[in-house]
Amino acid sequence: KEQRHFDRKQLYYYLKVIQTGTGRIAGYLGDISPQGLMVFSKEKIEPETVMHLTIDLGKELDMDENLIFEARSLWCEKDVNPDYYVIGFIFIDLDQSSIDMVRYLTKKYGLSQ
Repeated sequence: KEQRHFDRKQLYYYLKVIQTGTGRIAGYLGDISPQGLMVFSKEKIEPETVMHLTIDLGKELDMDENLIFEARSLWCEKDVNPDYYVIGFIFIDLDQSSIDMVRYLTKKYGLSQ
């Protein structure tokens, strides 16, 4: 069942999503929109969990800055790969420069629909 209410773009690159502050890998970016993102993770994350996250764009895409944000999990379910969960997040108060960065990423690296 499709739970999102907005279009997301899948990226060719599976970028690391890191827990800001601890440096632990939260998972890998599955897709993204200016409203939210989907992450593949080895750990289950309960709905309504607020996380401070960073997508490391410098190492992977040779960009000058990283995307740093706060997001709330909306849902979590097992992936077809039983080692992973798929988690849907919504951004919390994403600023305009971050929204612009998300749009740039989906335009430059995303799949066209």
